Amino acid sequence: MNFPVQIFTGATVLDTVLVWLPAAAFLVGAIVNATGHQKIRAGFVRLGFPFWWCWVTAALELLTAVLLVTAGIRYIGVALGACIMLTAIAAIVRIRNYRELPPPMLFLLLLMLADISGYA
Repeated sequence: MNFPVQIFTGATVLDTVLVWLPAAAFLVGAIVNATGHQKIRAGFVRLGFPFWWCWVTAALELLTAVLLVTAGIRYIGVALGACIMLTAIAAIVRIRNYRELPPPMLFLLLLMLADISGYA
């Protein structure tokens, strides 16, 4: 079956892992945010966002995951994911809750590794 887009398969196993790992992380993040659990919504409010922003973030994270594994346009997924994570980092720093910094910084690191793992 031919899809209108090509799914990324790297030249090496390492290239493939470095792209699919952040895509999986963003997919999990999208699923968690899409649940809209009370704790998730409260976390967004605490960061200064409206309670419904968890669903916007979930949609953007899902789009990021799809773009990361789409051959030829991975760089758009990297850019979108970086914007999401930089916004999260800025919001966390703004409220001075530095304990919450490791997850978005890890996601940002995964995106940087995906970006350098071959041609976008």
